[in-house]
Amino acid sequence: MKTPTEIMDEAMAHKPVAVRVGFSGGRDSLAVTHWMMTNVPGCEVFHCNTGIGIEATRQFVRDTCAAMGWPLHEIRAKEDCGQDYDEIVCANGFPGPSGHWAMYARLKERPIRELVRRAQAKRGDRVLLATGIRHEESVRRMRYAGSEVTRAGSQVWASPIYWWSAEQRDAYIRDHGLPVNPVSAMLGMSGECLCGAYAHKGEKALVRIVDAETAARIDRLEQRACAAGFTWGWEGAPPKGGRNPAQFEMLRMPLCVGCEKVHMAHNTHYPER
Repeated sequence: MKTPTEIMDEAMAHKPVAVRVGFSGGRDSLAVTHWMMTNVPGCEVFHCNTGIGIEATRQFVRDTCAAMGWPLHEIRAKEDCGQDYDEIVCANGFPGPSGHWAMYARLKERPIRELVRRAQAKRGDRVLLATGIRHEESVRRMRYAGSEVTRAGSQVWASPIYWWSAEQRDAYIRDHGLPVNPVSAMLGMSGECLCGAYAHKGEKALVRIVDAETAARIDRLEQRACAAGFTWGWEGAPPKGGRNPAQFEMLRMPLCVGCEKVHMAHNTHYPER
């Protein structure tokens, strides 16, 4: 097992021109953001605004960064990257699990590309992106094990708290007196992305308690999607026997582990809960 410092030493060996840490508003991202901003000179924070999420979480991220004096780069899928969630759904229907990658690609991957582009001095410059992925969660999905540091083109991905347990993470948050997002406590995830790919039955009711306006928006979007011929709702999936033909999957989505965790907890095909 490696310490956060050892992992970051390995990541910095890729000689990035800039370092960014992702802050979604959840506990893992809170802990890794504080650690990075405390221990890595020049690090700055980024947040992917998917355009379909709980505004209170976005504001929590903004307020926390302002209070801590952390530079924040909020990249918006719609305004900065031309990816409008409502338009995507009306053209393709709600994603369901099989459409997770399509949503990731359009609502998170493109903002990440924009973030990297802005940080580069010239094309090909490497940018380090740190996330709060932890081993005890990644093992359940068998995708991230041994992936404390990976590189994909100009993007160097690092998981500094990869070997921390949930208890270590919570102790770190407590010991440093860090504020916890109340939305995360209520939903079991940050709520920064409500694309619906992994929405479980009853989740919209929880969203309605936390953010009635966003739940009402989903209600209206369900009506629009149904009128366009897509018969399944936000908590549903494309008809049995097929996937939404406009969508496809990818194995590794480093900014979606929170949704994957919640999905597995509500999916009877997975024995671990």
